[in-house]
Amino acid sequence: MDDQEQRNFDAEGMAPKGIQGKDELNLAEFPLSAIADRLQPDQKTMVFEDKVFDISQNEMVTRQLTITAADDHGLPTALDDEVILGLVQLSKIQNFADRRVHFTRYQLLQLLGWSDEGRNYERLEKALNRWVGVTLYYKNAWWSREQRCWVDEKFHILDNVTIYDRQRAKGLPAASQQVPLALSNFMWNDTIFRSFKAGNLKSIDFDYFVSLESPISKRLYRFLDKRFYQRKRWEFDLNEFSFEHVGLSRNYDAANLKRKLRPAIEELERTGFLKPMPDEDRFKKVRAGEWRVVFEKAAQQPQPTTSEPQLATAVGGAGDPIKEALLKRGVTASVAGELLASYPVERITEQLEVFDWLVEQKNAKVSRNPAGFLVTSIRSEYAAPKGFLTAEEREGRAKEAAERKRKAEEKKREATERAKAKEDARKQAIQKFWGSLSEAERHEMQEQAIAQANDLERDLIRKGGSLGDAARNSVLDAFAIFAMAQG
Repeated sequence: MDDQEQRNFDAEGMAPKGIQGKDELNLAEFPLSAIADRLQPDQKTMVFEDKVFDISQNEMVTRQLTITAADDHGLPTALDDEVILGLVQLSKIQNFADRRVHFTRYQLLQLLGWSDEGRNYERLEKALNRWVGVTLYYKNAWWSREQRCWVDEKFHILDNVTIYDRQRAKGLPAASQQVPLALSNFMWNDTIFRSFKAGNLKSIDFDYFVSLESPISKRLYRFLDKRFYQRKRWEFDLNEFSFEHVGLSRNYDAANLKRKLRPAIEELERTGFLKPMPDEDRFKKVRAGEWRVVFEKAAQQPQPTTSEPQLATAVGGAGDPIKEALLKRGVTASVAGELLASYPVERITEQLEVFDWLVEQKNAKVSRNPAGFLVTSIRSEYAAPKGFLTAEEREGRAKEAAERKRKAEEKKREATERAKAKEDARKQAIQKFWGSLSEAERHEMQEQAIAQANDLERDLIRKGGSLGDAARNSVLDAFAIFAMAQG
C-alpha cells in the first residue's frame, strides 16, 4: 500500500471495539500455521499458494509461502500464530524502536488473555522454540514497501529468544545489583523488522482478536480486516480462500469447507464484524465442484438481534408434530398420513430418531433416497445399528460431559483463587517492606531502585503517565522482593 492507502486503512479498517494494535501486512495475508492445535508429528512442511494481479507486471502472478520446521519442535499451530501477533504488540508498545524486545512471560500471557498457569508458561516456551526453528520461504509473495513490489524472502521470524524465570534470575552476578523489569527478550529477524520500520503495518483491534473463540474466526478476522481497507465487499473462490488464506485441510470438499467456516462466520457476524447474510448469499455455486464465498463488512455500530424464532405448537390435524416431522424429512403428505394411520406413534418416533442419527453420522444407507429409507424403516421396523444412541442416552452423556466440564471449571476457579491469594500475599509483603522504612530510608531506596533500572524503564518513568507509573511500580516491587530475599 502507498502512504495514502495506509492512511485510509488506518481510518477505515477498524474492528468493532477495543484499542488499536498492529499487524504486519505480509503476516496477515497467508496463514503461518494450520488451523489445528496439533499436527502430524512427521509433517515438517506446509505450502500456501494463490494467484493475484500484479499491477507492476500487468499480469497474474503466482505467490507462494513455504513453511518448514525444525525436527525437534515441529510446525507452528494456531496458538503459536497468536503468540507471534502478541510479540508484534509488544514491539508496538515500544514503538518498534529496536529489533530486540524485552518482556516478561507474565506480561505476554496477560496480553494474549491466557491465564497465569504453569501449563501456559510451558505452552509459551514451546511456541517460542518453534518460531526460532521455523523458516519461511516467500516466493514472489513478500511485499517490499521500499521496492513497492512482490519479492522473494527467506528467513526465520525470530533470530533468538532469551527466557529468564525467577530461578535463573537468582543466578545473575550479585555485583550487578540490578533487578530489571524484563529479563527475557527476543530479537526479530532483520527482514521482518525492516518491514515494521517501513510502515508495512495495519491497525488491528487486538482486544477484539483475542476475545474471539475460534481459531478460524481469528484467521478470518486478520485476513478480511486487511482486505476491507480496499472495499467493503469481497468474493473469493471457496477452495483458494479456505486452503490458502485460512489454512483448512485440503482433504475437505465444498460441503465440509462450508461446515467448518459457518461457526466462525457466525461468530464474526454476532460480534459485529461481518454483515449477516443468508447461506445462499454467503456461498454461491458457480458450477459443479466450484463455489464462491462472499463477505461484507458490517456497519460500525451493528444492532444485536433479539428476536427468537417462533415454534409451532399446534397438535393434531395439519399441525400434528409427527406428521410435520415426516414432511420435513421429505415424506409426502399422503404417505405420512398412511403411516400415521397404520403404525403406532411410538414406532414412527423411534424410527425418526434412528433416521436422524444415521443422517448425522452421514451413513451411506440414507444418502441416496433419505425419505424412501425412512418410510421403509417404519414399515419394516428397522433395527437400530450398533453404536446408535437414543435422545435420552445422548442427553445422559451430555449431562456427564457437562458435569466433567463443571468440575474442570471448578478446579480452574480454585487454581485462580490460589494464584490470586499468592499474588495478594506478594503485594502485602511488598507493602509491609516499604512501610517498615522511615521516610528518609524509603526515599533513598526508591531512588536507588530507579537508578538500577534499565534505560527503557528510566525513560518511561521520566515521561510519566500511565506507562511511567506502571514501570515505576514494577521497578520498586522488584527491588523490594530482591531486598527481602537478601534478608
